[in-house]
Amino acid sequence: MILTKDAKINYLNIGLMILSAGLSFFLPFETFLIAYAFLGPLHYLTEISWLHDRQYFSTGKYDYIVLLIIGILLSFAAFSQDFQFHTEIYDYFAKTNLFDKLLVLGLFSAFLFVFVKNIWIKLVAILFLYIYISGWLSPQATQGKPSTMIFALTSLLPTLIHVYLFTGLFMLFGALKSRSKTGLLSIGFFILVPIVLVFFLPVNGEKGNLTDYGKNAYYAEGNGFFNTNVSLMRQFEMTPQMTNKEYINLFVKDSLEKKELNSRWKNSMDKEFIIPNKDHPNYKNSISLADAKEGEPKDNWWDLVFFSSVGVMLMRFIAFAYLYHYLNWFSKTEVIGWHKVPKVRFVGVITLWLIACGLYLYDYATGLSFLFFLSFTHVLLEFPLNITSVVGIGKESIAIARNGFNKKN
Repeated sequence: MILTKDAKINYLNIGLMILSAGLSFFLPFETFLIAYAFLGPLHYLTEISWLHDRQYFSTGKYDYIVLLIIGILLSFAAFSQDFQFHTEIYDYFAKTNLFDKLLVLGLFSAFLFVFVKNIWIKLVAILFLYIYISGWLSPQATQGKPSTMIFALTSLLPTLIHVYLFTGLFMLFGALKSRSKTGLLSIGFFILVPIVLVFFLPVNGEKGNLTDYGKNAYYAEGNGFFNTNVSLMRQFEMTPQMTNKEYINLFVKDSLEKKELNSRWKNSMDKEFIIPNKDHPNYKNSISLADAKEGEPKDNWWDLVFFSSVGVMLMRFIAFAYLYHYLNWFSKTEVIGWHKVPKVRFVGVITLWLIACGLYLYDYATGLSFLFFLSFTHVLLEFPLNITSVVGIGKESIAIARNGFNKKN
């Protein structure tokens, strides 16, 4: 049987998924670090170039400037912290929760850019959106443990939602639009492969292949992805939570109070300790044992991130999602056509990519700091495309329901 070009690409992608899973199984941290440092910058540059030629899938020629400004503001604040340059800027962003506000504003604004043509309506709507978001995501409203929705919109959106969910939606849109059965097959593998990788393959963190370089680069002097893993494990309670007994042992020093609590909680000593103080930002929430212990958060979370079973399982998924996200983009070069640009721009892209690789080779933390603008802004600029893909999935699904899978409108 002679395979079509579409089928060849889809089978290639299934192979790339298996390759990504294999590398993520044996070297999850190093696989992620290498992919992010060397494939990531080339992906950012080529995708931004491709999006620019397609007006960023927006109705207005200059809509992207709003997203670009947000990227500049967030990057400058992060830069000020990393290099201790006007740190009051970062402090202001952190104090007012401006990082989250601007990110969510970018997402909501993208809906306007896709569906609204009138520039004045867009500008007025963005102003009202910001007023609403400022109240919704004010420091007082978001103190303590964030809700799952807020965590998804602020922490997962530029990371795992971008590289896994949006990649899957883009693939699904393409498969439905071309009525490709092999495309749908690749979607099935895209869902099943990480499930097998994470939940069905053996895990032994203590005997893993993690190198000292992998640990240090992933932590990157406190500015690396270590904190992302901690926030995920903390938010979804993947690690042991403090129990009533541990609360007594850790925090109760008075012998009479300790005796009273032991008597009161004798039948529930192994239950999770739920914060009863109404004035506490985490009121009615449990707390991770790693956060409850004395000492530096880095030291308390270090073994959980790098050597625990749940830490390794989480990292396998992160590594798979990022590596395949990049490989999927480059495998569809002929279909997407990101390489069809003027020679001067192509040379510029390659030059910037080589500089980025050099920065990561020199020092991973330095590479992360200098490449933050490029990595984060490409996420923002892709929002209209993500929305367009979701709308396209809906339209194609309706057309298929009406006319059958093998028929086009």
